[in-house]
Amino acid sequence: MKYDLTKKSTKGAQRTLRAFSDAMYKLLAEKSYDDISINEICKISNFPRATFYNYFEDKKDLLNYCWLLFKEESNIEQYHDVADEDLQEYVLGQIFEAMDQHRELLTQLAKHNANNSSIVSSIYEYFKNEAITILKQHLKNQTSKVPLELVAKHYSNTILLVLKWIFIENHPLSKREAMEYVDELLGK
Repeated sequence: MKYDLTKKSTKGAQRTLRAFSDAMYKLLAEKSYDDISINEICKISNFPRATFYNYFEDKKDLLNYCWLLFKEESNIEQYHDVADEDLQEYVLGQIFEAMDQHRELLTQLAKHNANNSSIVSSIYEYFKNEAITILKQHLKNQTSKVPLELVAKHYSNTILLVLKWIFIENHPLSKREAMEYVDELLGK
């Protein structure tokens, strides 16, 4: 992303970023990601293409910013005080909540995009990588014959597989039921 999110944003920058992300959300609810153009995003957001390119490299960059907003809404990074035995439930719960807040958008996204489309892969990979990072950081002091990175990937893949099944493939389950599925798949 061209815009540095680590520095304090001005109100103008916040408004601009919100306008672009809202435009992307609106378009994702109406059509396939591959059919969305930067011109449409700019028209809906009421900003010129030059402004778009001041903030983003391309529409995939904007999409990653949208997933970042999902993540920030979930407070997933507040995991430091979570006990090891509760960590996978915490990670699943936080991502579940973020996706549940955007269930309508995800339902529309799934309606307009194939299950193996780039957008479905994008959200899956974004949250899988977030989960892997958290699990690796939290479990780094545990000893196991299996490398930590492999354990983190295994847990993350299972968590995201269940969440994709719920939110993208439209199999409504509660958070508790989702956790039970994850526990069963992980043999717990």
